[in-house]
Amino acid sequence: MPKGPFTFMSSPVIRDAAREDAAGLAHLMKELGYPVEPDALWKRIERFALPTHRTFIAEVNGHMAGFAGCSALAIYESDTPVCWIMALSVASHFRRHGVGRALIAAVEGWCGETGLHEIRVHSGDGRHDAHAFYQACGFHPTGSRFKKSLA
Repeated sequence: MPKGPFTFMSSPVIRDAAREDAAGLAHLMKELGYPVEPDALWKRIERFALPTHRTFIAEVNGHMAGFAGCSALAIYESDTPVCWIMALSVASHFRRHGVGRALIAAVEGWCGETGLHEIRVHSGDGRHDAHAFYQACGFHPTGSRFKKSLA
């Protein structure tokens, strides 16, 4: 169990992100390996202010424990959009306490509300713990991803 105020952990409370969450979200993005300033991140999130996007916050004992950002994405292989988890991060001291699963459940609930029947997520090759987590949540690997920078 985490030390300090997290010794007794209540169940995560899931809610939508708000502007005042920007600093905490930026910290979680940094933990993922993507450092970003809070204002820059919030501007990105504001671009997603559509019914096809959601950013969920998980709070435990009043502290931001994690977040998941997802989007409905039209794809060529299907007549219906799929849900793409664009980012999911749980603060290191909250991991293995149900926060990630609560965020996945929120994404699944949103999918049910919006008629999405499939969830996809990309996860880098070296993120073995994340891969195990997604598989434990019922996801299965389907291939590799490739990236090319044009800068």
